[in-house]
Amino acid sequence: MENDNLPMLSTRRSNILFNAIDNYIKQASPITSLLVQQTEFHNISTATIRNELNTLEAMGYLKQLHTSSGRVPTTKGYRFFVNHILQTTESNTNALKEIKNQMFSRTRNLSEIVDSISKTISNTINYPTVVMMDGLDNLIVKSVQVLFMISNQVLVLIDTNVGAISNTVSAPQNITRQDCDNASQVFTDIFKEKSINFMTQNISTFNESIQKSMQKYEEVFKLVLSVLSSCQNNTNSNVSNKGLIKMLESPDFSSVEKAKNILQVLDDKQSLHDVFDTTNEEGITVKIGSENNVRELSECAVIKAPLILDGKKVATVGVIGPERIDYATVASVLKYISDELKNKS
Repeated sequence: MENDNLPMLSTRRSNILFNAIDNYIKQASPITSLLVQQTEFHNISTATIRNELNTLEAMGYLKQLHTSSGRVPTTKGYRFFVNHILQTTESNTNALKEIKNQMFSRTRNLSEIVDSISKTISNTINYPTVVMMDGLDNLIVKSVQVLFMISNQVLVLIDTNVGAISNTVSAPQNITRQDCDNASQVFTDIFKEKSINFMTQNISTFNESIQKSMQKYEEVFKLVLSVLSSCQNNTNSNVSNKGLIKMLESPDFSSVEKAKNILQVLDDKQSLHDVFDTTNEEGITVKIGSENNVRELSECAVIKAPLILDGKKVATVGVIGPERIDYATVASVLKYISDELKNKS
């Protein structure tokens, strides 16, 4: 968890800060002593609450945008709030059944599953959502199908434990439908229940047995090898901008410059990779404001979680939003997805 070394706060001061930030996230209105009193602390005078808010400001948890205005949370304040959220968030299974149905339809192509995950999350929480494949090496092969198509095209479809990976490639004119059927059987017999990484690393060692098992092996062998190569190098990201318009309509992005920064990151694959890299990270992580390693997101929050299968990460799912993002809801959604995928392993 980020910044576990935050100073200890008294119970009352912690509760006031938590309440103040929660209200600010919901209402986008500056924090005042009267608002804090009316929402929860009815038995404490506004003068006492004002003193506590002054102390919290001096400690760096809150700041005033203008001398006469109320306060707003700082990155340090949001970090305090988020650390509490991550300790207490539970998955809301009733609200997220659609995501479960979308994620685990085994008859669908993996790219379609990834697309459904990002779109469904974005629709649920109204923020742009990214699912980034971190390479497909860890997926387990269920079958390999080489499908003969018209116009000298061959579809190589590798069915895995989380969905199918496919690619259409040009084929030599002398390859027949029977050649493809034979190749499908041979590759499935050899590599079933092995990982994509095993298949990529060891396919050449099976060259001789493949050659004996089918005619025109060399042409088909090269086709499958080319698809495997593209799988191994696949670090593509799927971005759903379903919630982008609603997010940009919020007061947090009233400036054109802030909106432009978000759009730049979502459109740049390298930036997305930098933002959503979860190497050496476990569970849900949250980067707030200046904690982000991409300058354009210095006033944003990024919430992300690795997708784990059989103990290994195969992708990262994450959300970009304002610092005033609904951390509890987003964390619940990502926790649910991460837990469900682990349970299906």
